[in-house]
Amino acid sequence: MHKQADNHELLVYELKWVLNVIYEVSDRIRGSLTDQTKYEERAINRVGRYLAIDKRNRYNKQYIIKLIEEVASSVIERNKNEHYDLFTDLAEQDEETYEMIEYEPIDEMTASDYRYSKVEDEVIAKKTAALLAQDNRRMKIIKAWLIGNTNTSDISRTLARSLGGNVEGHRKFIQRFEKECRERLSTAI
Repeated sequence: MHKQADNHELLVYELKWVLNVIYEVSDRIRGSLTDQTKYEERAINRVGRYLAIDKRNRYNKQYIIKLIEEVASSVIERNKNEHYDLFTDLAEQDEETYEMIEYEPIDEMTASDYRYSKVEDEVIAKKTAALLAQDNRRMKIIKAWLIGNTNTSDISRTLARSLGGNVEGHRKFIQRFEKECRERLSTAI
């Protein structure tokens, strides 16, 4: 069943215009989502299932766009139920003075115990990534790591969809590349 879903997704990746529409809608609704990638995965899966029904379906552009918009609407509706807290809701009342004590997040730019600012950390991370990545596949892996995705299986599936090839081969490559990065960074420090 999982392999069949991957084949459906591959049909979407063959049509660049479909991906462009999905990404445009994703960018348009990003303020209403907690995770854009979930929307994109659902849209790709939904369109892929439709394309798998009949090869001629790829020519039904208006219907495909309608499917993409339907997925966007359902994801936005789901996100309305997501729970979040406002900083003002985290305020407490002082037991002695009965004054409200508001929660104030740490300002990283003024905190004395931070050696580098967040901007400097990002610059260092990007420079390190550029040094480690020697080709497109390595750069895609590092970009996934930089955004916090350390799931080797997930990254390998993404590589297989975008670059082609075998998921298992990409997974093994990622493991070798991770070891290589550790060795290169340990000698650099």
